[in-house]
Amino acid sequence: MSFIQFLRILIARKWVLLAALVSSFVVAAIMSQLLPYRYESRARIMLETVKPDPVTGQVMSNQFLRAYVRTQIELIRDYQVAGVVVDKLGWANDPGTVEAYNKATKGAGDDIRRWLAQQVIDNTNANIIEASNILEISYTAPNPDAAKRVVDLVRETYLDESLEYRREAAGRTADWYRDQTEKAKALLLAAESDRSKFARENGIVLQGDMDIESAKLQALTGQSAAAATAPAGPIFQPSMAAPAVAAAAAPAGNVALDQINQQLAQAATALGPNHPAFQSLLRQKSIIEAETARRRAVAGQIVRATPQQPQISMPNNSGNIERAFQTQKSRVLAQRENIDKLNQMARDIDVKRDQYLKASQRAADLRLEADVGETGLTEMGAPSTPGKPSFPNVPLILGGSLGFGAALGVVLSLLIELLGRRVRSDEDLEYAAKAPVFAIVGQQENSDVWYRRLGRWVAAKFNARRNTVAEAV
Repeated sequence: MSFIQFLRILIARKWVLLAALVSSFVVAAIMSQLLPYRYESRARIMLETVKPDPVTGQVMSNQFLRAYVRTQIELIRDYQVAGVVVDKLGWANDPGTVEAYNKATKGAGDDIRRWLAQQVIDNTNANIIEASNILEISYTAPNPDAAKRVVDLVRETYLDESLEYRREAAGRTADWYRDQTEKAKALLLAAESDRSKFARENGIVLQGDMDIESAKLQALTGQSAAAATAPAGPIFQPSMAAPAVAAAAAPAGNVALDQINQQLAQAATALGPNHPAFQSLLRQKSIIEAETARRRAVAGQIVRATPQQPQISMPNNSGNIERAFQTQKSRVLAQRENIDKLNQMARDIDVKRDQYLKASQRAADLRLEADVGETGLTEMGAPSTPGKPSFPNVPLILGGSLGFGAALGVVLSLLIELLGRRVRSDEDLEYAAKAPVFAIVGQQENSDVWYRRLGRWVAAKFNARRNTVAEAV
């Protein structure tokens, strides 16, 4: 079928086309008046995703932003929010609502709150405005006041539930970290007690990172080297035993105390005296001070118990110095295993202390987060009051009905024509007779009608192009 034949069919069946068009338009106009109106109210929330967290100072990365936004949208349309909205509206206690629920469930329902919350969820929608961090919540209702009221409650409930959820999650995690802090503290105290007990049982006193016997050996090593290079003669050498014992009596925890004092100064400025991390540092300081006092007492006992130890204060005699060096070396080697074990225990204490400080700091941060009053969500103005219904959209419905009516008229015209074909032109005659038409005899009626002129013009153009193609071939 050519375009001319199709056009002639539509012209011949113009009343069918017109009837379908008018009928569709009339039905759409009536339905647009009968359909219940729906009003849509909107409320907006600012997602402060680029603002650092007030407690941790962290900023959300772009790779988690999409998941975060999607999560917020799902939370808005969640039963936890919708159920609270139903409670605030008091729908579950309204007699009319209860009657509608019984009618809808035929008296078999037992959870009207869930049923009403599902209606709130079905009429609620949330979307992020393109190229922004503004989340828009919309709600549709039969009247504008109800739509505005419900969308305002949805936004308010969502903000409250988000804050409560954040506080509960941070509180649960803070409790877990608090338990871990107590466990780490107990392990730290036990490790320090074991180290002190081991050092006391083996008579080991540390001077910084070195025990007293190793310090004596180091001093004798220097004396041995000096004696080997000194000139012969009765040159008096200063005593080394007294400095070694005095070094043993010095506080072994001076370096640790300095570090703790520095940390205390920083924590007092950044955290305050009541912060758990600051209190933990104070407890560590007291432990180190007690250990230092104990080491001083042990050093005094060693000085009193070993008056017969070889004195290095003597004439420049390399033989005596060498014998003292070898004797001290034997002592150091004899307790090397215990010294290594004590150093290993010290390293284990450092690890446990670091774990305790980290757990304590994290627990304090989470406790602050549990008490925070911000959710990273900011309410933006009052909900909009709809001035006209969002449904039904009368212009859209009427325009769509015209398009549907035209399509329906074309389909009906073609269907009627296919069920009863008629000869209206030479093309129709060629199609019906399966033979070419050589000439048309006589004048057709209404030859001056515009659509007949248009048909002849289009046919002439089509035949001229066909002849041109045939000659080219």
